[in-house]
Amino acid sequence: MIRENNITILGGSFNPIHNGHVEMARCAATQYNLEHVVFMPNKSTYYKNNDCFASDEDRINMIKLATEDYPYMSVSDMEIKRGGVTHTIDTVRELLAEDPDRKIYFIIGGDSLEWIEKWVEADELLRSVTFLTAVRGKTDRARSKSIIEGIYSRHSDAAILLLDMKDCPISSTVIREKAERDEDLSDLVPVKVADYIKKNSLYRRKPDGNGQS
Repeated sequence: MIRENNITILGGSFNPIHNGHVEMARCAATQYNLEHVVFMPNKSTYYKNNDCFASDEDRINMIKLATEDYPYMSVSDMEIKRGGVTHTIDTVRELLAEDPDRKIYFIIGGDSLEWIEKWVEADELLRSVTFLTAVRGKTDRARSKSIIEGIYSRHSDAAILLLDMKDCPISSTVIREKAERDEDLSDLVPVKVADYIKKNSLYRRKPDGNGQS
């Protein structure tokens, strides 16, 4: 159970968590005076048979390492414990069942804003959550504002706020590829996370039956 009343969620696979994720959480907390940002990794069964996907335990451990210097950041295994295919609306309903009066913020990127009306149970989701959508620069802000105006015209009870942050063009796919080649990751992920990946040989492909990688 998450005990805080108002709560801010940053969801994703975090495979692995990187500097862009941490910066997004930091910007949200700073700009909107948020007391608590919770990283919520999804269940790894989404990616079964993918040997480049870190385990649930490893992903949680990396999030803990990445956020331990930020007392207002934490990690929740709510979606992992739920298991199977889980959607954002399931998490929102569970959080509100714990505390019907709590206010829920949900951090998303501008790419997710483009598709938010296609999410499962989008009508209920837009009524229940205040979205903080990350924008980077004037062009991104203008595009996001246009999308938000369209959403408001169809969902008058929606609440979507803009979250300004610097450009952090970091790809988890690139991080995994660099880790597979045993390259330095210190400019992409927190140093403690880079050390964890190296120490535990994460994202190194398993050899096939003929000993080929």
